Amino acid sequence: MAVVVVVTTVTVAAVQWLPFVEMMENWLSDYRIATLTAPQPQSPDIVIVTITEDTVQQFPYRSPLDRRFVASILTLLDKAGARAIGVDLLFDQATEEDKDEELRQVIQNLATPLIIGVIGEPEGLNEDQEAYLADFVPFDHRAYVTLFKDGIDSTVRRMYPGRTDSAGHFIAGFPLAIAEKIEPGRHFEALPITWRAGPGNGSPPFRKFPAHTLKMIPNEWFKGKIVLIGADLTLTDRHRTPMASIKSGYQLMAGVEIHAHALDQLLSGRRPPVLSLPAKFALAVTLSLMGVMLARVGGGLVATIVLASVLIVAIWAAGFILYRTEGIMVPLVLPTAALGGAWWASEIQNSWRERRQKRFLKDAFARYMSPELVNELIEHPDKLVLGGERREMSFLFTDVAGFTSLSETVEPSLLGRMLNNYFNGLCGIIIAEGGTVIDFVGDAIFAIFGAPLAQPDHAVRAIACAAKIQAFASQFRQTDEPQQWKWGDTRIGVHSGSALVGNFGSDLKFKYAPVGDAVNTASRIEGLNKFFGTTICFSEALIAAAGFGDVRPLGRCVMKGKTEPLGVFEPMSEVWRTSAPGQTYMEAYRLMAQGHATEALELFEQLEADQPEDGCIAFHAARLRAGETSDVVILEEK
Repeated sequence: MAVVVVVTTVTVAAVQWLPFVEMMENWLSDYRIATLTAPQPQSPDIVIVTITEDTVQQFPYRSPLDRRFVASILTLLDKAGARAIGVDLLFDQATEEDKDEELRQVIQNLATPLIIGVIGEPEGLNEDQEAYLADFVPFDHRAYVTLFKDGIDSTVRRMYPGRTDSAGHFIAGFPLAIAEKIEPGRHFEALPITWRAGPGNGSPPFRKFPAHTLKMIPNEWFKGKIVLIGADLTLTDRHRTPMASIKSGYQLMAGVEIHAHALDQLLSGRRPPVLSLPAKFALAVTLSLMGVMLARVGGGLVATIVLASVLIVAIWAAGFILYRTEGIMVPLVLPTAALGGAWWASEIQNSWRERRQKRFLKDAFARYMSPELVNELIEHPDKLVLGGERREMSFLFTDVAGFTSLSETVEPSLLGRMLNNYFNGLCGIIIAEGGTVIDFVGDAIFAIFGAPLAQPDHAVRAIACAAKIQAFASQFRQTDEPQQWKWGDTRIGVHSGSALVGNFGSDLKFKYAPVGDAVNTASRIEGLNKFFGTTICFSEALIAAAGFGDVRPLGRCVMKGKTEPLGVFEPMSEVWRTSAPGQTYMEAYRLMAQGHATEALELFEQLEADQPEDGCIAFHAARLRAGETSDVVILEEK
């Protein structure tokens, strides 16, 4: 949502106030106006009388226009019954006295509503010209013929509202003044101009008559018409309009014709086709949302660019069609910028999130798993399913025998140093074997194999890891400080099974870990080392998953709260399994498992005499002497 708000605000502001963006939007609007404005019949209300080159050639001087000639035009139109007359000619200086006076009298006595165009200092008049103009044209006949031009490309796109003159009186713009003269009491507003198209057969939108031909034209053609009089000269009073966006031969438009378009719009009540600012915001929000959705679709950069291009083409096509069929001018740069900006911002945001996720993964797992696994997760974070998934894994627990007593006798800083060195060794082995360290609990370590990335050989890895931990722990105990303080054996339990693994916890704190009965079973298997006098216990599920055979059976244990026994084993070398003691042990265990307690006890006692340090042999000999008759060991403790 933040992306949508920011992009919407920026794009709307850019289109409104950035010159080059505004210029692009204006040109696209101008082009549609020039090429797609629906044809209309010639205006039935407005007629233009033009001062052409042929007109001015009839007089000894071109400018100012002969005042007696102007007076004759006004008189003719008045007699013809014109509805109103607008004169877009300047009377800012004296000419021939008798002709000036004649025109002055016609203006004062004309029965037809009359508006005469004026300008002032902002348009380049000096004080004398302003004074003459104010004296020559009565105040109630005045209107500013100033054109409202765009500051960027000097194109006329909206009406001039008017302004206060040097005497402090408000004078309306030319079209507004004529409209108010014709329909007094009706409110007219200076708006963006809606340009009237011609009939489409090459005819202009307004009928035009050269001024010098009026005497030859029937009066009926002017009866009830609004007649605008102005120059249509090549180098005089011509201005750029939206029609200049195409090269059709008429690039500039006479000022009087521009006023005709504006007046026609005012009288017909046509509203400009442009969207309001709230509508632009709504459009930008919609396209920004589409841009955000586009960034989330995925499918690769090329596919996204193709889809974005299709959307932009569709937007532009809709913009052209809407103007042609409904007369609605939909911005095109705005939605394009909103769509592209939101997509780009979302891509940046996604990239930032991806980098943050990669940093999180690297920081979170680099200390607990192999660099290869970390890099794999960084490249494919989807493989780390958040929230949990069920998976086959192997679980490894370690524990240091007698650590509680050791912690009560060794100075804390020394104990901490030894423990850190011990952990460094174990974690290095676990990570090297592709395992993931899940937790440290006192002197114990809990690690898993097969997550967060699936490892088909997780059981094999766990077995190899256990053997290396046992070798490291044995060497560690022989170093100076651990040997001095009698560091205990490291006991290891490993089990394979199915468990739910993922990020579990609360919104404030969570941890990546497996949960399930298989985890509890693995922890209990580690604890069996105390009963059997061993340092490593493997479950039958583990050795089955690994296809591992270099073991000796320790017993089938029924854990507290369970009913089914679980076979546990101790890894042994091939040398031991083929030796006489090894073969004797396997035979003794076979007899015990088959219920031949007497024969089994005899062999276990023989082994006990030869190998009194073997805790497992002593454990079973004591059980059989106590009356047990099988290899099932029922555990009363967890």
